[in-house]
Amino acid sequence: MTSAEFIQSGQAEDTGAKEIFGIKLTPQVQAIGVAVLGLVIAGGLVYQFVLPEFQKGSEIKQKIAESKQTQQQLQSLIQKKAEAEAKQEEAKQRRANVTAMFASDASANTLLLDMTQLVNRINAGVQRDDLKAKITKFEPELPPAAATAAPGGVDPDILKDTSFGPSLAGKLRRKKFKVEFEGNFAQTRNFMRNLELMQSLLVVRNLKSELLASTQPIEVDFVKGKIIQVGQPQTQIKTAFDLHALLPLKQEEKPATPAPNSSAPATPAPSPGAK
Repeated sequence: MTSAEFIQSGQAEDTGAKEIFGIKLTPQVQAIGVAVLGLVIAGGLVYQFVLPEFQKGSEIKQKIAESKQTQQQLQSLIQKKAEAEAKQEEAKQRRANVTAMFASDASANTLLLDMTQLVNRINAGVQRDDLKAKITKFEPELPPAAATAAPGGVDPDILKDTSFGPSLAGKLRRKKFKVEFEGNFAQTRNFMRNLELMQSLLVVRNLKSELLASTQPIEVDFVKGKIIQVGQPQTQIKTAFDLHALLPLKQEEKPATPAPNSSAPATPAPSPGAK
């Protein structure tokens, strides 16, 4: 076949190709059209199925991040709550330890007996009665009659003044006693020191000491014709003081803890004529 015949056969084939919108549907054009149609279909599938999945994935990631943040906040709140409960328990323990130091009504009632036993220990081994230490006065200071006359009134033993600090006013009870003690210097020092070591929380106020008598044992040396002092002089000291026994408030005297819904307004009762 010559070149002229090939050109004529190609022109004949082109002449027989279909046309759409003025475009001849040659094999090349058809291939391009199929490719474009495939891209359009692929784009539609991507837009209809793939993009929503991507959006769902991003939403899931955002929810996961929010969940992690919420979880961290909850863990922080749980930790803070645990720390607050630990501090509250520690405060309760400290309060219990401090309250245990206070005197009780039973120990306040037996205070004279405890002090008498203390004096008996001091006098152990002392034979002469005039050399023994002794409590010469122990008088409870009674509240005013007006404070005890009204039944169900305020406890007269509640600390109302600020003698122990403004923060303790109204939060403790106090019983007061007038005490007088007689003994020599060593006995007086031993008595006051052991009084501070007693289990009950006792406070000494208005301490006054005065010398009652002082005697010096002597011997007469007839050879030298003079008087010789023997040992230390015996002194008798009178010590007077006010003894305050601090007690915790009774259970019914403690301030009540407000209820959680105490701030809510009360619902008024319906009137008798209301229906």
